[in-house]
Amino acid sequence: MSALFRGSRKTPVIGIDLGSGYIKMAQFKNTPKGLSLVNFGLLPVPEGAIQEGRIVRPKEVSDSIKELIKFHSFIGNRAVAAVSGQLVIVKELIMEDIPENELDEAIKWEMEKFLPFSIDKAVFDYQVLNKIFIEEDGSEKLDVLSVAAPLEAVQSIVEVLKDAELEPVALEVEAFSELRLLRFIPTFNIEENDVLLTVANIGYNYTSLNMIDKGFVRFSRTLPMGGKKITEAISQFSGKPFEEAEEYKKTKLDLRNNDDPMVSAISQLINSLSVELKRSVNYYFNKFNDGKEMKTVILIEGGTANIKGLKEYLEENVGYPVGVNRLFNEIAYFDPNLFTQEYLYEMAPIFSVATGLALREHPVNAIKKYKKEKDTTKKTASNKKKSLFRYKKG
Repeated sequence: MSALFRGSRKTPVIGIDLGSGYIKMAQFKNTPKGLSLVNFGLLPVPEGAIQEGRIVRPKEVSDSIKELIKFHSFIGNRAVAAVSGQLVIVKELIMEDIPENELDEAIKWEMEKFLPFSIDKAVFDYQVLNKIFIEEDGSEKLDVLSVAAPLEAVQSIVEVLKDAELEPVALEVEAFSELRLLRFIPTFNIEENDVLLTVANIGYNYTSLNMIDKGFVRFSRTLPMGGKKITEAISQFSGKPFEEAEEYKKTKLDLRNNDDPMVSAISQLINSLSVELKRSVNYYFNKFNDGKEMKTVILIEGGTANIKGLKEYLEENVGYPVGVNRLFNEIAYFDPNLFTQEYLYEMAPIFSVATGLALREHPVNAIKKYKKEKDTTKKTASNKKKSLFRYKKG
């Protein structure tokens, strides 16, 4: 998927995920060995500075970015950021097979029907998925995936990056940065496997669902439920301050422990998430696959994905295999003097979007030498990757 905004190409880009709870950054570089991790880091966003994907207090956000950069050895100042899924309208359109120079304008006016804001206050992008043969009249039409975002949201991100003394190289949709990361899995060809991959990014305030089928994001949805609500439920039930409840969620909460009263306190929220996941998958079958079920895998990410027992809980309640997106620690070399494998493993779900953004200018074969070396051991990265995409439980 092409970007909503493009810039120059010099040093490796820094991927910046501007979440409502945290700002996350990651950067990679190409080396003779293969892809190598330069650095990564995160910092809490000042409460209320980013609301529903919109930057409300830009100075505080840019100051946070500067502070994060100050403590990490990133190369250069070129940055790629994502437009939040909460703000993006994604639609699959069936268009006349017209010349490319006419398609831009045609899609723009077709998308106007679905926008909650004025057509002249939007930024568009699209990708042609394939051609469809229409039996009724023997014609061919284009199956197009189109995205639109509010112009003011895009401009505000650009201004914040510039204020942080960064060069905004590109802005793109969160879903497509996640898709790029998945393309770096050498053992799983997302273009050829007949599998519906549902990526659930459980963020601070919202959960973004993106359905990937045959290498394309075909359907996206945003749920008004995130890690913050779980922390608030723990805080209200236990009387703990929010910060203590957050720490409890990260370190002690285990959904497999039915004797923990905190599990009961948040069960309604997790059950609601399970219901919406299953409902979304069923909707996809009915809308895009003639009501027929497909092999389905759910991949969860975001900080909430690290809650102990969440993967098993969702798998049991949704009925599909569930994996945790830990691909961040699988794709590149890293300096063991700076990071441990255990730390990267724990942080990986949080950095899925930032990683996908940071990989924007790196070729998929950049990890080729890295993979060959890893394959010489029994516990290879590829073995771990296969476990994410198994189709049967157990």
